Formats: sequence, C-alpha cells, structure tokens
Amino acid sequence: MAYQPQVVDAKIVSHNQKNGLFEIVVNLKDRTSCRLIFEKEAASGEPVLTHVNRLLKEPCPICRKDFLCNCMSSYKDELAAQAIQMAGTP
Repeated sequence: MAYQPQVVDAKIVSHNQKNGLFEIVVNLKDRTSCRLIFEKEAASGEPVLTHVNRLLKEPCPICRKDFLCNCMSSYKDELAAQAIQMAGTP
C-alpha cells in the first residue's frame, strides 16, 4: 500500500513580505509534523513549494528512520496542495 499523506492541521508560522517567502507547519494524520517552505513566483504570484523538512517528533512513516531523511520530498505536491487549501497564503 502506498503512503498517502493527509494534512489535519496547517498554520503559517513565518512570512517575509520583501522576498515572498513563507513557511507553513503541517501536522499529518499519522502524527508526523513537517515544515513546508514556499516562495511566490514574481510573474504570477502563485506559491511554489521549495523545501519539505520533517520535524523530528516521530519516526518517518515511510522508512521508519528516527533521523533526517528525504522521504517526504516525494510527496511535496500533495502536501503543498493540502496545506495551501487549509492555511491559505499570506
């Protein structure tokens, strides 16, 4: 069975108006927390996800490692869509 992340809570934790960067911290259904770092495109103003960092509160639900891994980068499109829908953009 493939992993399907489900965002249950999302909130904007920082926003820089000068360069258009902002961060959203999301909590997933499996108790994993991630920080999503977005930037706004200059031409269209739409947010683009640049980085996904898993916060080290729970082991990774994919590889079960308790340290840094890049597993959540594979699901950045699903995470970004759910986070923007739930928290909005600044």
